[in-house]
Amino acid sequence: MAPSARTPRHRVVLVLVSVLVLLGGATLAAYATRTGPFAKDGYCWGAWSEDGGPGVLGDDYARAAETYGTPGRGEAATCVVAFGAPGTEEMRTPDTSLNGAAPGAREGTGGQRLVARVGPPPRATGGPRRAWLAEALPGSAAPLPDGLPGVAGRDHGTLVLPEECDTGHVPLVVTVRADGGAIELGPEQDVAQLLLSLAKTARQKAGCAEGPPMRITTPVRTAPGEESYDEGRPACRVPGLRLAPRRGDVRGYAGAFGDRLQSCSLELTDKDGDVTARGHFVVTSHPRLVPLFTGMAGGKSPGAGWRGNGRIEGGDGLVTAECRGRPTVFHLHLDGPLARAATPDTRAVFARAADSVTERLGCPPVGPRG
Repeated sequence: MAPSARTPRHRVVLVLVSVLVLLGGATLAAYATRTGPFAKDGYCWGAWSEDGGPGVLGDDYARAAETYGTPGRGEAATCVVAFGAPGTEEMRTPDTSLNGAAPGAREGTGGQRLVARVGPPPRATGGPRRAWLAEALPGSAAPLPDGLPGVAGRDHGTLVLPEECDTGHVPLVVTVRADGGAIELGPEQDVAQLLLSLAKTARQKAGCAEGPPMRITTPVRTAPGEESYDEGRPACRVPGLRLAPRRGDVRGYAGAFGDRLQSCSLELTDKDGDVTARGHFVVTSHPRLVPLFTGMAGGKSPGAGWRGNGRIEGGDGLVTAECRGRPTVFHLHLDGPLARAATPDTRAVFARAADSVTERLGCPPVGPRG
């Protein structure tokens, strides 16, 4: 056989070609596995990644995120994800500030925002806790299936982590909500997936990931739409919860009606449609949701004829009593104008509303019959 006629120059070309082929293969492999320079962007302590399922993480949006703190037992941490159409003005100045007001941001900039929070409920048992509960367990959300302690709506969601993550019997809770220009985060199923991914990461960061993972095997129900409670119609579809304001219209969302959670959000609007007062009615016996109300009831009877412990003051009422063998919380909050619309008064309306629920559930009345 004749010797090879290849020159040193030919050998150099072959080496270069081989190197390029190897680099090309490595690049394709990195792209296929999304590693190295092609790794997907991660958000909120690694809980979510681009193309991670829900539409808010998809190709239709550009995103920027910032975290404030790290999830831990008894500790609060927040993550803000600004999202919007790629190349738009709002995404050239994305607002990932903690309170949604970036210094120097011009009006109309900042984009839509997804705000994720991991932490316990507010320690204060007055206004801050009531406001948090109204946002965490609103009537405009559907209960999570498969017994999970939480809710999901199109613009918000809440999930209470397992007891292993508690600090002194105070639960650790993950929440997501739309903020800024965002009207919603997607269908209820998408919001539930955001919650589950965030919950998994929060448990890992907080050192309480032992035990089975939180998962959903059945579809999430569609959240309820807005209802009007005029012409004497009982609010929240609860007999006894009757409100008769002198001015304005009472509207609301009557959410979960199961045996573990019933929730309703109320709004009083003026002739221009502006909200002038809000209200919240919730009943729950879920063992992971009841602790969210810890400290609010006190240790005394709310008065003659009442069963259980609690307090009723002004437009606020909360009673904890046993129902079907389970500790159950009954809670009503009405802002001033709605409290004045309670007929004949808040105490009587709360008693009738709570007793309507106990009758549905098949347990003794909580409030006095009047």
